[in-house]
Amino acid sequence: MVSHLPLLRVLADMLDSLDVALCAFDEDDRLQVWNRHFLVFFPEHAAHIHVGEPYRENLRRFYEGRLGPEERPQLERYVEEGVARHHAQRRPFSFEHRGQRLQVASLPLPQGGRLRMWRRQEGAEPAATPAGEAVPDALGGTAWFDHIADGVAVAADDGQLLEVNQAFVVIYGLPDRVAARGRQFTEVYRQAWQGSEDAPEFEQGLSVLAERMRFTGAPFEVPLPGGRCSRVIEERRPDGRVFAVHADITALKRQQRQLREAEQRARDSEASLRAKSALLEATLERMDQGVVMVDARGLVEVCNRRAIELLGLPEALMAGKPHFQAVIDYQVHQDEFADAPEEVRRIVAAGGMLDRPNVYDRKRPDGRVIEVCTVPIDGGGMLRTYTDITERRRHEERIRHVAQHDGLTALANREVFLEQLAAALQRSPEPFAVHFIDLDRFKPINDEHGHATGDKVLAEVALRMRAVARDTDMVARIGGDEFAILQRHVQAPDQALGLAHRLAEQIAAPMEIDGVKLDVGASIGIAVHPEAGLDADTLLRHADAAMYAAKGRGQAVLLFDGSLPPRGRKA
Repeated sequence: MVSHLPLLRVLADMLDSLDVALCAFDEDDRLQVWNRHFLVFFPEHAAHIHVGEPYRENLRRFYEGRLGPEERPQLERYVEEGVARHHAQRRPFSFEHRGQRLQVASLPLPQGGRLRMWRRQEGAEPAATPAGEAVPDALGGTAWFDHIADGVAVAADDGQLLEVNQAFVVIYGLPDRVAARGRQFTEVYRQAWQGSEDAPEFEQGLSVLAERMRFTGAPFEVPLPGGRCSRVIEERRPDGRVFAVHADITALKRQQRQLREAEQRARDSEASLRAKSALLEATLERMDQGVVMVDARGLVEVCNRRAIELLGLPEALMAGKPHFQAVIDYQVHQDEFADAPEEVRRIVAAGGMLDRPNVYDRKRPDGRVIEVCTVPIDGGGMLRTYTDITERRRHEERIRHVAQHDGLTALANREVFLEQLAAALQRSPEPFAVHFIDLDRFKPINDEHGHATGDKVLAEVALRMRAVARDTDMVARIGGDEFAILQRHVQAPDQALGLAHRLAEQIAAPMEIDGVKLDVGASIGIAVHPEAGLDADTLLRHADAAMYAAKGRGQAVLLFDGSLPPRGRKA
C-alpha cells in the first residue's frame, strides 16, 4: 500500500473539493490517509486521529459518542460488528450522524487494505451558530417582521427558534413570541395540537416534519387544529441560521377542496350539473386565486376572471372553451416562459397538462410571481390554481438581503465575502486580489465622540469605498472597523496597488460628521492570487499580515511579497 500513498493523498484532496470524506486503511486495518472532510463529518476524531490508528479504535470512539447509557454495555459488540461490516461491505449504505444523513461506501485496495468514503445526502454543510444567539439586531430590529402577513421564524443551526413574528404566534396559537424562543419547531407544533393529540392529522403532521425538516428549502405543508393548514418554506444561510416563512393556506386548501368536491358532485349527477355549475361559477368568481379546470379531452371547462387577469389572457380566447394547447401557444407567443426554469419549459413543451400533483412558481414578464398548483382529476383532466405571491416573494427577498448584508453599512457581510472568495478560487486561474483594510485613528473617535458618531464614520467609509471600487468588485465589512475587498480581473499587481492607493486617498479625505471634523485613515494589505496563496485562508492571512506590516511601517498600502512574517488572522 505504501506505493499508493501519494496517489491516495491526491485523491483525498480532490474529494475534499467535492465535500466527500475519505479514509484509507492498510491490510492490518491501520489508518494511513484521511482528508479534511472526514473531520468535518466526524469531529469527535479531531484530537485523536493519527497515522497507524487501528480502525477498531476509530470505530470505538465513533460509537462512544452515539450510545446512550442503556446501550453502553453493547459497545464492544457494535465495534466487532462494525469491523466485520467494514471487511465485507460491497454496497453503500446510509446512516444518521450529528444531525445529518451520510452515505458510506467501502472498497478494497489492489495491494491490500480498504478505502472508505462518506458523502452527505442533504443540502449545504451547516455552519455553527450558538443556540442562544439573538437575531433582532442582525435583522435590523423585529418591528418590520410584524408587517408581514405570513409567519416568519429564524432558527439557529441546531433548530432552536431565535425569533418569530406576530403572524407566527397567531398561526400556532402561542401566547407571545417569547414562548417560541429557544424551542424546536416540532415542540411548537406539538403545543398547537395540545388536547387534540388523538387526531389523525396530528400524527400526519409529525410524520411530515420528521421527513421534510431534513431537507431545508423544499416546501412542505402541515395540518393544524380546526382544519387549518400551514405551508413552510425554509432557507439555510451559510452561518447555519434557517429563515422560514410559514404561510396560512387554510383558505386556499378549503377552496381547492370545495372545487374538487363540487367537480365530483357534478360528475355524480347529470341532473344537478347546471345548478352546481352555477354555484361553482359563483365561488370561482369570488376567489382570490385564478382557477382553470381542463377536462380529459384537454378542453378548458372552467376559467375564472382572476385567472384571466393573473395570466394576461384575452377574454375572446377564453370565452369559447378553447383547447388548453391554444392557451399555452398564446402564452409562448407572448414570451411568458422565456425566463422560466427548465422544468417549467419541459411541462410547457409537453402541452402543459400534468397527471400528478405539482407546485411551481413562475415569474411573469410584468414582474409578478405566480404560484401554479396542479391537482389531477379522477378520470382525466386537471384542476390548476394560480396565486399571486409577489408580495410574499418580496418579503422573502428582504429576509435574504438582511441575512447577507451588514445592517450598519449595507455592505456584504463576512459570510458572503467568504462565499464569493471561495467561488473566485473555484474559477482559478482567473487572477484576483484580496484587500484587507483596517481603519486608522478610529478608536479615538469612538472614545471621544461616542459610538453613534463612530457608526456614521463607518457608514461614510463604506460609501467612499463603494465609490472607488468597480461594480465587479465586492466590498464587505468583516467586523468592527475592518473591511475587505475582492478585486476581480487583476492582470498585474499594479492594478491592485492602484485600487488600494485610491481607497486610502478617499478614506483619508477630510470628513465632517455632525459638524465635527474628523481625521480618519486606513492601512491596507493586499494579497494577489495565485502568487500570495492558493486557498482562502492563506490569502486572508497574507493580506492581514501585509496590512499590519503597512500599519507598523507607517504606510497606507503594502503588497504581500512573501518576505513578511506570518500572522494569525483575527477571527
